[in-house]
Amino acid sequence: MTKPLDGKAILVTGASGAVGKESALRLADLGATIILMGRKEEKLNPIYDIIINRGGAEPAIIEMDFLKVDDLDYYNLAQNIGNEFGRLDGIVHAAINLGYLTPLAHNNPEKWHHGLQITLNAPYFLTHAMLPLLDQSDRASVIFFAHEEVAHGDKAYWGSYAVAKAGLMTLMKTFALENESQGKIAFNAVDPICINSSLRMSVMPEGSPDARELRKVIDLVWKLNDPAEAFVTGSILTVDE
Repeated sequence: MTKPLDGKAILVTGASGAVGKESALRLADLGATIILMGRKEEKLNPIYDIIINRGGAEPAIIEMDFLKVDDLDYYNLAQNIGNEFGRLDGIVHAAINLGYLTPLAHNNPEKWHHGLQITLNAPYFLTHAMLPLLDQSDRASVIFFAHEEVAHGDKAYWGSYAVAKAGLMTLMKTFALENESQGKIAFNAVDPICINSSLRMSVMPEGSPDARELRKVIDLVWKLNDPAEAFVTGSILTVDE
């Protein structure tokens, strides 16, 4: 039985996290070959097994710690993916680092750099390195994750994470504008609003009373990869209640 994403290769970063894992599983169920990326291979192996047990295409696993790579590593990775797959049909930038909620005056310089590296610099370099492979696809989708609640600077204590998220949305829109005329690579973002993931609960143990369902977040990830949908780029899709 033909599936809508048969033959597609999609890279998912942060694939062992809540959004990354469920994105990988949904897209694999729909036929895509998933390239699972995360800091620790042992956390990716169970997701690999689930995909195989569900009858999905055999995934690839890439262990990469964004805090331990240099810029050239992204381009070497692109060369390896090109050798293996020939092209790339999508990226889901699900890796995240919330850091610590603290006043800017008390921010640790190392933690500040970590937040910018994982949330802003790594998505830029990874996307930039993969552009030639994305261009080989008939239609590719690059998905970033917004957090408008803090990115507008209306909430205190979110530090480098908030600054990085603001920059990430500018990055997404710039990529979209510069590639819009070709109509081949779509750059969009999903704003989950808030999901009470284990990572979110680690910085806000009380959670959010109006948290969104993870399933609805993944519905939007699928929508942005659905070949039957009209080409859309430069948009931020919000998870409804």
